[in-house]
Amino acid sequence: MKSYLFCISLFILIGCKSKDLNNKNMQFTEKQSFALENCKENAQCNIQIIPNTTLIIKQDEFQHFYIEKGKGEKTIIKYEFKRNKLPNTADSQHTELIYFEIDNNCKSLSLTNQELQEVKMMYGRLCYCKGTSGYFKVTQGELKFTNENNELSINLKFKVGKIPQLITEINETIKLK
Repeated sequence: MKSYLFCISLFILIGCKSKDLNNKNMQFTEKQSFALENCKENAQCNIQIIPNTTLIIKQDEFQHFYIEKGKGEKTIIKYEFKRNKLPNTADSQHTELIYFEIDNNCKSLSLTNQELQEVKMMYGRLCYCKGTSGYFKVTQGELKFTNENNELSINLKFKVGKIPQLITEINETIKLK
């Protein structure tokens, strides 16, 4: 009987363990989206944080890159710049994207040029722009990233070859939810 009570007491103590202790290094637990005020005129910008996901970069038969997301142990940061459509103009949509992935518990990061591919940084230009639309690897630029005190800061300056860009710089600090 005593051993039976001991086992029940032990089971209750083990079952009451806090989930926060198990995940104390996990900074991002659910997808979050933030509308940004620091955006060019006639455009909307936002940042999405997508945890427990990885970027899968593929190429089609024409050697053009495209992105897929898969389950993983990383966190994807996605910056989106979306220019407002021009009134009475067909095919006027224009979106530019930056994707990169970080470790779930990443506190800070500083990368330059080719090192940007360590986080699989990709630039997307989606528009009716013959020959200059698609996804491109970012290998020229500088990224400074911090994640401290429930505040995420991204400072990025970049250039993608001969592709015209509306965004070449991102300087954002957001309060995490």
